[in-house]
Amino acid sequence: MRASVVINADDFGIHRAVNRAIQRAHHEGVVTSASLMTCGVAFDDALERLKVSPALGVGIHLTLVEERPVLPSSHVPSLVGPDGRMPRSYWHFVNGWLRGRIQPCDVQRELEAQVDRLLANGIQPTHADSHQHIHVVPGVWSIVARIAHAYRIPFLRTPCFTSLWEHIDSWSEPFLRGGMNLLRAMRCLWWPSKIARADYLDGLSQSGRMTAEALLRILTSLRPGLTEIMVHPGEENETLRRLYSCGPWQGFDWEAELAALTDARVQAVCRQETFSLTHFGAVWASISEERR
Repeated sequence: MRASVVINADDFGIHRAVNRAIQRAHHEGVVTSASLMTCGVAFDDALERLKVSPALGVGIHLTLVEERPVLPSSHVPSLVGPDGRMPRSYWHFVNGWLRGRIQPCDVQRELEAQVDRLLANGIQPTHADSHQHIHVVPGVWSIVARIAHAYRIPFLRTPCFTSLWEHIDSWSEPFLRGGMNLLRAMRCLWWPSKIARADYLDGLSQSGRMTAEALLRILTSLRPGLTEIMVHPGEENETLRRLYSCGPWQGFDWEAELAALTDARVQAVCRQETFSLTHFGAVWASISEERR
């Protein structure tokens, strides 16, 4: 089996500086796919950029933290605070979820509305993942799996870390990464039927810190099967930095990731044809054709 690679840019729609970088990384670099945040403030700008990027695969970046919901606050009252925003971080969400303060019905309504907004704009998502990987939280996972099945979203991401120690910011982080990897293993044991997943995921250990050297190491050590490489390109922007500079964003270097994705050495490796660059929509079309 030959190696296939999806290089997927997260956070499309979160800010115009991110949108511009994803468009550049696709047209001038090696990005083949993007995950679109339909509740992002730059969603409309992302749609305009997609009009000139027909080869870019587009999935949905399901969001239950940081941003404002697609639905009015009155429709998802347990999911928003007094400021009309969803919980500030993964940990704030998990705390409210485990304590029963966030209602599953509100989560399902909001996530369905996010997918509906993508469909209403003529985009059938090629895959689903989530902001801060919130979809792997027990209970949320089952909701997301049902939505993916109902909306015929063919691929779901199963996040995992290839290293427990690379770019850690605290002593507790290796344990948290280990927990994420354990959740992945559990999901793979009881995987929902009719939904596919990549064989491997890379880039999470370098999230926000992907360099050309790291990307070259990944691309030159691919295993047979489908690998998703998760990236976060962006352009340096004062507003973006002010909004997203702490918590999981700490240490993010969006411009360095953009430079890595447009690096001449990386592009040369991708042209060697030792593997195929693709997106999830093309992979699913091939799978569907084989099943006929």
